[in-house]
Amino acid sequence: MHYYNRVVAESCAKVNLALDVTGTGADGYHMLETVMQSIDLRDVLIIGKRDDKEMSITCSNPGIPVDDTNIAYKAAKEFFAATGIGEHGLSIHIDKSIPVEAGLAGGSADAAAVLSGLDRLFETALSPEQLREIGLLVGADVSFCLTGGCAFAEGKGEILTSLNKLPPCSITVAKPPEGVGTKHAFKLFDEYNGEIERPDTKKMVDAVNNGNLPEIGRRMVSAFSVIMQDESAALSGVMTSAGALGSVLSGSGSAVIGLFESEKSAARCLCLLRDQVKECWLCRPTDYGVRLIHVS
Repeated sequence: MHYYNRVVAESCAKVNLALDVTGTGADGYHMLETVMQSIDLRDVLIIGKRDDKEMSITCSNPGIPVDDTNIAYKAAKEFFAATGIGEHGLSIHIDKSIPVEAGLAGGSADAAAVLSGLDRLFETALSPEQLREIGLLVGADVSFCLTGGCAFAEGKGEILTSLNKLPPCSITVAKPPEGVGTKHAFKLFDEYNGEIERPDTKKMVDAVNNGNLPEIGRRMVSAFSVIMQDESAALSGVMTSAGALGSVLSGSGSAVIGLFESEKSAARCLCLLRDQVKECWLCRPTDYGVRLIHVS
């Protein structure tokens, strides 16, 4: 048996290529159908054991809470409860690159990294299914963030069906200065009384599995577009004008994404986006959600 004390993990953001809100469950949570893809916009977490039973969290982004409201804290608590190990002292540092309130699952990605990292640190050898079960106690997107790749998600986002890899492509991501909290976004959606354009998620799944990138672009629709901020809509327009096959709000926003066949075209688009906002990236799909890059 090895006795590890420190692990470094990369956790990937996710984007929603298409998203529909199909109803509300008995527990009040919204039911979704969505196609999600992990991208190489990543946070890096350093997770280490402490000699005491305290849990300390630090973050490179001073706007992120570092107390027990941080989702990484909750993930660790649920891990210890589920495995019966008993609470152990930890230090967790989050080097934050994924923006907050953007619809990119930055918090869920960090929680997934904590669960994967603790599984290695404490040698619990949990199966992917067991990790996802713990993840569901933390947040709806954590299950996908543990797995990554491309998947069709149903329910609250926890019922996952793996899809084929996307063909070679580039994805631009741009976030306006103002973020959108998930609860607030759902409240605005519920209060919206107008007509809503809904995606055909089945045809999006078919397009992904057939590797038809232009068709994937055409199917990029989100029901949340009805609450899109003016700034997000403008950024989406920049992407479309620059040759994106499709552009859509990711999750509940405020970030928008654009899909490009050519990295060169995506790079030109990024230059245009940088004239509009500070937070924008040129990304590529990944086939993983969390990767442990160092264990000692």
